[in-house]
Amino acid sequence: MTTRQETRSAVLKKIVPTREEREALREAVDRLTGELQTTAGERDIDLSVQLVGSIAKDTYLRGALDIDLFLLFPPDVERETMKQRALDIGIAVLKDWDIQYAEHPYVRGNYDGYDVDIVPCYDVKDPAEMQSAVDRTPFHTRYVREHLREEQKNEVRLLKQFMQGVGCYSAEERVRGFAGYLAELLVIRYDTFEKVLRHAPDWRDGAVLSLTDAPAAMFPESFVFVDPVDPERNVAAAVSDEKRRLFIQAAMAYLEKPRITYFFPRSVEPWPLEDVASRLDSWIGAALPRPDVVDDILYSQVRKAVGSIRTLLEEHDFTTHSGAYHVDDDILLAVELEQLELSRDRIHPGPPAEQEEHAAAFQKKWSGHPRTLREPYLEDGRWMVRITRRYRHAGELLRDKIDEVNLGKHLSDMASQARVLTDGELAQEKYAAFWTEQLSDQMPWER
Repeated sequence: MTTRQETRSAVLKKIVPTREEREALREAVDRLTGELQTTAGERDIDLSVQLVGSIAKDTYLRGALDIDLFLLFPPDVERETMKQRALDIGIAVLKDWDIQYAEHPYVRGNYDGYDVDIVPCYDVKDPAEMQSAVDRTPFHTRYVREHLREEQKNEVRLLKQFMQGVGCYSAEERVRGFAGYLAELLVIRYDTFEKVLRHAPDWRDGAVLSLTDAPAAMFPESFVFVDPVDPERNVAAAVSDEKRRLFIQAAMAYLEKPRITYFFPRSVEPWPLEDVASRLDSWIGAALPRPDVVDDILYSQVRKAVGSIRTLLEEHDFTTHSGAYHVDDDILLAVELEQLELSRDRIHPGPPAEQEEHAAAFQKKWSGHPRTLREPYLEDGRWMVRITRRYRHAGELLRDKIDEVNLGKHLSDMASQARVLTDGELAQEKYAAFWTEQLSDQMPWER
């Protein structure tokens, strides 16, 4: 049986940057920083350049070589001026660039084979003086560099790779998991990777973690790690309950039986399509084109769209059990039902008899109605009527109503092109790996 120490050593051999990688990266950062400063000087722009993120903190994983450089402007520079000057400088220095958007636009591009973000912010002396959210990032970098000991850097690397392996690393909307900064704070708080895992079961609903004695603000999220740089911010705000519980489950399982697949899971081996199809007789889906929108917006809308479809189905008496989605060249929104087809008719309850006005309106509406199978009648003091269902099959309902469902702005624009899929139509080759992972009882590390 592999010991935790053996597993740890094997993982570190794969994730710690090599000397050659470090040297090449350092040279690229130095050259790029110099070019940005020179370009700013040629334009007579007052700013400083600062490396931030995991590279600056030396907690990056081998091969994860995205360079984040911030252009720090004096606080009295107008915001629009700051944005335009930063874009001009980034565009002049980077190749194959494009403009990305967060709180304000920034430049993403390539430099000597490295992916680079050039981000403007204000050079404030205290987080309390922040003028935008990104002004906080240099303070995060400084805090980790000052509080993370040298021997803890590999502990962070182990934690990041573990989170990545089990499927809960990244605060992006696509994942809704643990950010790199949160992983660093967890190691600062608990000291080692293994101690983080040992304390994970303590992160029940309502858990509040902190590194300072400052009183914690009230946060709406069920899991909180108070930002030591800004006590009004929850670093764990992006962590969904699902991903927190997944991490806890993985941590407990790993401590019981360590193996390298927690860090490097095997890829999904898709089931044969006939096996997939046999498990989908209670699922319904809608496939629609993928809109041209950034991932954070897209995944937020996709989740809401699945919820909206479930609501539509439930409003028409279908019982839903779960929802799922798959995003690739197209988007699949899927819902599991207790049954795809309902009985021909149902009892529709009306108001209590003592509510005479409402009772009269109910009787008037349903007496002689084309869908009425049994005229309104009293039962246990309440008016009832037996009617035919407007929709018996979930597929018919979704085909008729999908363009009326609030799927979110960009997905609703695609609703007219949606294809409703049921039964064997869902078992397509391009969805085989997704359905295998969705329907399998195996966790990523058990493959």
